[in-house]
Amino acid sequence: MMQLTWLLTIPIILVLLWLAWRRPNRQRLGWRLVASMVAGISLVLLVFPPVTQQAINPSAAILLTEGYNPDTLKALQQQKAKLQVYTYQATSNVNGIPLNALLQLRQHQPGLQTLHVLGYGLPTQELAQLEGLSLQTHLTELPAGLQAVDWPQRVKLGQGVEVNGKYMAKAGKAILYLHAAGQLQDSVTLLPDSSQTFRLRYTPKVKGCAMYTLLQKKGSQTDTLGQLPVHVEEPQPLGVLLLAATPNFEFKFLKNHLGELQHRVAFRATISKNLSQSEWLNMPKTDLNRITPRLLQHFDVVITEPEALQNLSASERSVLQQAVSRDGLGVLSIAAAPATNRSTAFFTSFDTRRVSRQESRSVRASWAGTDAATAIAAPYTLVNAPALSALISESGKNVLAGARKAGWGKVAISLVPQTFPWQLEGKDKVYASYWATLLTAVAKEQVQEQFWQVTQPQFPKPNQPVQLTFTDYTSNGELTTATVTRLADSTSIHMPLAQHMHQPEKFSGDFWPRQSDWHQVQAAGTDPYFFFVQDSTGFTFESIASRRAATQAFAASQRLRQANAALAYRNEPVPLWWFFALFVLSSGFLWLEEKF
Repeated sequence: MMQLTWLLTIPIILVLLWLAWRRPNRQRLGWRLVASMVAGISLVLLVFPPVTQQAINPSAAILLTEGYNPDTLKALQQQKAKLQVYTYQATSNVNGIPLNALLQLRQHQPGLQTLHVLGYGLPTQELAQLEGLSLQTHLTELPAGLQAVDWPQRVKLGQGVEVNGKYMAKAGKAILYLHAAGQLQDSVTLLPDSSQTFRLRYTPKVKGCAMYTLLQKKGSQTDTLGQLPVHVEEPQPLGVLLLAATPNFEFKFLKNHLGELQHRVAFRATISKNLSQSEWLNMPKTDLNRITPRLLQHFDVVITEPEALQNLSASERSVLQQAVSRDGLGVLSIAAAPATNRSTAFFTSFDTRRVSRQESRSVRASWAGTDAATAIAAPYTLVNAPALSALISESGKNVLAGARKAGWGKVAISLVPQTFPWQLEGKDKVYASYWATLLTAVAKEQVQEQFWQVTQPQFPKPNQPVQLTFTDYTSNGELTTATVTRLADSTSIHMPLAQHMHQPEKFSGDFWPRQSDWHQVQAAGTDPYFFFVQDSTGFTFESIASRRAATQAFAASQRLRQANAALAYRNEPVPLWWFFALFVLSSGFLWLEEKF
């Protein structure tokens, strides 16, 4: 082909040179000869375009996914042997081959052994199509913005919802808002060029499936980051034993409050050495004169005072301690000062420090879901420690009430001895929220023999598989299906369940949602479980993070020893616009030069 091209080029060049030479005008003769030669060569090359040989590596290729870095791609393309570029679900200006499915890779390149993956990576279910390939990852870091978020998706009515997360801010200040019940409930300002954790709070007022929204404001633009679904449940009645050293207003108001909430309440207050006052609400009368294992079996939490614990006999304190350690009972002590009696150390031994010379002080108490409330507290605070779980704080710093694990149960202490003034001031919701927080944190944990959970992903989205897992410790292995219902239109499907090989009490199934909405999953004879399918644009960081993690894990498992493949060569045509431009310029010069 090249020989034919030059055979045609030489006569054409000679003719054009002869025509330029024979003209009588000798001015610009050299330029005419050069232009004639260029015109002849470019004309022939336009008709018979030349090609170059490009070395290619048939065993390796580049796959571009969403978010790839052009600089990384440029560095990979500077190798001696060129790598074929493919694009999958990514917008690219590169001259690559778009793929509709990853299985097409081997159709285009049968000898493929190594694949360089750029961008955010691929989801788990699609990586399975690359089995047998060695993956070299060049993944892009998470973009700025929301990096993580977590919140309790199931709470009891009266409990606060606390949203915690991490945010990486770049240039410009950002403000996060928690939108609930039709208005903004809480906010946090994030400084530019920093990585910060944040916390937003709200206390639901009604039970049912609630939907809150996490908003982001930058400048004048407000964006929705994602939805925060919360299923607010009716609190289950607890068994509460109140042991007071003397009759007082704090225990009287608390007894009546818990009774109104249908909790089972037993109240005992010592009047004198051999005389006590006892009351029962929502439960049959039982003998409260002596603390016994049989008595404590009826209760989930004991609320008492250090003085009342001291008044118990050594055997009674031992019984109470064993109920905490072995049976999971919770004990909360309400104290006006640190307890120093060694006999009650198991229940009241918390490190404290004095912060005021007064015997009592007015503080701004805060807890999950409530910003602040004025309370009368002791002149002490608890010292933060790794084993201490802070329940009530003073302006978000000093700890006024905390709990710690003690065997299977918990012991706690509160340095807020008076909360009944809130009820006298008409702050019933503050009072209810305060005690709901303490009771939930301290009470005996209810053993669930059957429960559902969304195993993955953290945020279900339309057209992506959601793995639902049902744990049943009473199962006989006969559970095979469950029903998933979309609440908006009651559309239901049957979802097959597979029993785990090494955990026979667990059953899992994959559900493919089609729309964003609340859904319910239920197996025969079990309570329904509610979960929410996010909009496809919500919490995009989770999809990016999961793809990166899945791709890195898959690449680590595919470290295969590949055979060295010989380089191949292919002909690539030289771009024709070069020759067209040279032909136009040279022929244009010859035409204009002849006119002058």
